[in-house]
Amino acid sequence: MTDSSTKSTMTLSEAREEVKKCDQEIQSIKAALRGIGNANSSEPNSLEIEFIKVEGLPESAKPTLSLQLSSPIEERELTLNGETKAIFTGVEISMATLTVDAKDADIPLGTSSNPIDIAPLCALDDPKRPKDEYVTEVPIAIVAAATTDTETATDTEGGEVQAEPVVCSVTLRVTYKPSPKDQREELYDLLNKTSQSKATALGELRKLSIERAKAGASSVPADKSSTAVTTTTSNNKPSVKPGFLNKGGSGGDKKGGNDGDNGNSNKGVGFVMSTMKNWYGRVTGPDSIAMKTAFWAVVTKDFWLFFGSVGFMHFRGNVLSLPPPV
Repeated sequence: MTDSSTKSTMTLSEAREEVKKCDQEIQSIKAALRGIGNANSSEPNSLEIEFIKVEGLPESAKPTLSLQLSSPIEERELTLNGETKAIFTGVEISMATLTVDAKDADIPLGTSSNPIDIAPLCALDDPKRPKDEYVTEVPIAIVAAATTDTETATDTEGGEVQAEPVVCSVTLRVTYKPSPKDQREELYDLLNKTSQSKATALGELRKLSIERAKAGASSVPADKSSTAVTTTTSNNKPSVKPGFLNKGGSGGDKKGGNDGDNGNSNKGVGFVMSTMKNWYGRVTGPDSIAMKTAFWAVVTKDFWLFFGSVGFMHFRGNVLSLPPPV
């Protein structure tokens, strides 16, 4: 998978290939998410730390380390090549830090120069194929306890910078066992990055397609298109012959004064036909008001008969009464 910042100099085929790769990557991430297991699993992660090596102390020294974790706030002690391990569970990987204090028997030696971030030590190499555990060896410099409260570097009289004195160097073996929750979070982060890469590639593909369409449209000469239109118009035969309204044509000279009579009669026939058409459309045609009124009268005749009968019985019912007996 490429980085989310896709180069703007890619070609159209490269942009399509980038979108295809992102689609495949997204599908593989979703498959890995489905294969993790129960999303509501409460199994916590664990962090195991061993003290495996020390440098800068005599062989007779018996160093002991005190480990202080920030999230959750817990403390453990370790001895060199001891059988015990410092085990922390439910660690907040993204924000936890580790501080190391060293002492020889009961004599304090110093502390780590800077807190150690836990997140880099617990990164999953391939979130889609997570391992059961990840082992990392971390060298830590122990500085003198007398200078831990001061700045990490001080100015001497000559203006030169002098670093803190390092008492010794210890090496820790960190074993991280991710929980299903940690695996899902890593996969979701990877899914977000891949989705951003796909969105960037789609935007680049759309931009390149528009530029290509504009370039193709501008490559057509304007003279060519105008020439084609002119040629087509000139080659086509006229759809209306000139003089079609003159029904007499060239025979007007032969007929003489009959042309005026024929014109008047044609105008009268046209007026009558247009009047009939208007009458048909307004009065007797299917869309006329009369036909629509007749249609609704037929449809609602039962209602008219019912309400008319009820009204007649109410107001003029005495007309239908029988005469009184004689």
